[in-house]
Amino acid sequence: MPKRVLGNDPFERGAAQRPAPPVPKTAAPPPVHSRAKAPPPPKRAPTARRPTRPKDVPGQQVPATATATPSSAAAAAAEPTVQAASPGWVTTASVELAGALSVLRAAAEALRAGLGSSANVELDVYGGNEKLQAALTPLADFLYTRWFRVSVEGAEHVPRGGALLVANHAGALPIDGPVLNEVLRRSRPDLPGPRWLVEDQVFYAPLLGTLLNRLGAVRASPENATRLLAEGRPVCVFPEGIQGIGKPYRERYRLKRFGRGGFVRLALRTGVPILPVAIVGGEESLPLLAKLPAGFLGMPYLPVTPLGPIPLPAKWLVRIGSPLALPKQREQAGGAPGGTAALEVVESLVEQTRRRIEEMLQELLRARGTAVFFGS
Repeated sequence: MPKRVLGNDPFERGAAQRPAPPVPKTAAPPPVHSRAKAPPPPKRAPTARRPTRPKDVPGQQVPATATATPSSAAAAAAEPTVQAASPGWVTTASVELAGALSVLRAAAEALRAGLGSSANVELDVYGGNEKLQAALTPLADFLYTRWFRVSVEGAEHVPRGGALLVANHAGALPIDGPVLNEVLRRSRPDLPGPRWLVEDQVFYAPLLGTLLNRLGAVRASPENATRLLAEGRPVCVFPEGIQGIGKPYRERYRLKRFGRGGFVRLALRTGVPILPVAIVGGEESLPLLAKLPAGFLGMPYLPVTPLGPIPLPAKWLVRIGSPLALPKQREQAGGAPGGTAALEVVESLVEQTRRRIEEMLQELLRARGTAVFFGS
C-alpha cells in the first residue's frame, strides 16, 4: 500500500489543518443588539424577602408595619408608642392648666367677696352666697383633695333631723370651719346644707368675717343655732372660741376651756344629739408664730404665719364620734320651768365632750405619725 503523503488540502482525509494566523488585539466591538440571550448575572447571596405592600382599599388604613423592613422593625414598633404618648401628655397638661386657672379665678372671686365688691349679690337669710360657693368649687376641690388630702372617719354617725357637732379649734386662721363644712357636704349629701358658728371676733373681722359669712358661716348666738337646728341642719360649733385659734404652735392640740357650756344647754333645749369631732391638720397648716397689734383693724391681733394667709400642705384627719348619751331634760332639770338644766349636769356633759375630743385627737396624731406634709 503506497504511503500517504500529508498535503495542504483540507478536504483530504487525514490532512493536517493549517494553523490560523494570530488575531491582533483590538478594542472590544460595540454591543450588537440581537435576540441572543445575555449570559445570566452572577448569583448573589440570598437575602430576606421584602414584604409586598398590600393593595390600598378605599376607607381602610394600611398598617405602618406592612412596608417596614427587618432593619427598621424596632424603630417602626416604637414609633406608634411615642405618637400615642404625646397626645396623652398634652391632654394631661391642658387639664392641669385649666384646673390651675380655675383655682386662680376662684381665689380672685373669694378676695372680691371678702372685700364686699361682688356685684349682683343674692344672699340667704344667714348671709350665705350660693353663687359664690359654686364659683369657688374648683378652689375647694383643690384644697380638699390635693392640698390637705382630707381623710374622714365616722360621717355615718351624723343623724337626720339636726345635730350639734362639737369640734376643737386649731390654726391661726379659722379654716377648720369651712373644712368641716366641706366634709359634711361631701360625706353626707343626703343631709340639708350644714353650717358652722363663728365667734364675734371672727365674724366682724374685716375681709375674713365677710368671706366666711358668704361661704356659710353664721354668727354664734342661741337664736341662730336654734333656727338652724329646727331646719334639720348639722350645726358645727367650736366652744374654745378665739382662745383655740390664738394659742401658739408649741401648744398645738392642747384644748382650751370649753366656755360656759352653751352648746350643752342648746342640745338639751332642742333635743338634738351632741357629736364630738376631732380635727388634726389645722395646727400645721397655719401655725401661729406671733401676734401683731391690730386694734386699728377692729381685730384683737393680726396672726403671723409662715406664708401669711396661704396654708401649708399638711394632711388633715377628721373623726366624727358617736353621739353622747344625753338624759331627758325633764329628768335632769328636775321639772324646772323654762327648760333650764342643773349646772352640775351641764358641766358633766361639757367635760365628757372635751375628754372624748381629746382622746380622739391623740389617736389621730398617733395614726398620722410623722407623715405631716407627705402623707397621702
